[in-house]
Amino acid sequence: MFNNKLSLDLAVYNIKTTDMIFSVPVPAATGYSFFLENVGEVTNKGVEFSLGFPVWETSNFKWTSSLYYSANENKLVSLIDGIETLVYNNNNSGNFSVQAKVGGGIGDIYGTVWDKDANGNNLVNANGSPIASVPDKLLGNAQPDWMGGFSNTMTFGKWNVNFLIDGRFGGQIFSEESSYLDLYGLSLRSLQYRESGITLTGLDPDGSANAASITGQEYWESYAAIAENHVYKQDNIRLREFSVGYSFPGVSSMGIESAAIQLIGRNLFFFQKSAPDGMDPEAMLGTNIQGQGISSGNLPTTRNIGLNLTLKF
Repeated sequence: MFNNKLSLDLAVYNIKTTDMIFSVPVPAATGYSFFLENVGEVTNKGVEFSLGFPVWETSNFKWTSSLYYSANENKLVSLIDGIETLVYNNNNSGNFSVQAKVGGGIGDIYGTVWDKDANGNNLVNANGSPIASVPDKLLGNAQPDWMGGFSNTMTFGKWNVNFLIDGRFGGQIFSEESSYLDLYGLSLRSLQYRESGITLTGLDPDGSANAASITGQEYWESYAAIAENHVYKQDNIRLREFSVGYSFPGVSSMGIESAAIQLIGRNLFFFQKSAPDGMDPEAMLGTNIQGQGISSGNLPTTRNIGLNLTLKF
């Protein structure tokens, strides 16, 4: 549009998927744990768009930018008769799972929270340690609410600069390694109460205010058993890619049509993220459904820096 000054790509969708193949749990008496069956219906509604435009342009300098946005709402509408929930993954302690329930979304995160009474008061046991609830509390979803990006290309004579900033907003992730670090007193925060102990605010089993003090070890062991404490927001904004390139002039005399060199870096740093330091909220256990929403001993994400030399004959 406007003599190629503006470009717009827009997609709005409403997709219904039926007869998906799932591993459906069956009674143990059959001799099997699961069987494959075409089940259920899932809907996905969303929007995607990109907008490109010039920022500044002169006879020897050009700067163009693009904005990207996408959002998706996922819902499990139905499963086969007699089944309301599919569990994709859980941990050994049983305080956390990734599920799909009818009426909810695929990738919903369920787990334990600090148990409360009808009035919202925290409950502790006779020793003064927090009591974990049953692991059926909805703690979030592994899918982001929306994602966006800001891409830029600048050329000045023989030089060119490109960079991409993108972000992920909404969505949660459970950090199993964070839970283990707290459990064994290896996290930095588990230094708290190590010498002093702590008396928690809550109600003990007889309904009276808690007065029992617990050690730091007892506190962090109880804290680690509550999945809610290790569910983090995935929100992050990062410099996804940055490159600087130069096109060499006068190479035709060497029998080369064109020659260019480019320094490029990927996943360079975060501008902002909600998850604790050292954790990449996008580095999940796997890329399939079973691995979404879980961080469990993942290898650290890498920062890549390289040099490209392009010769055209």
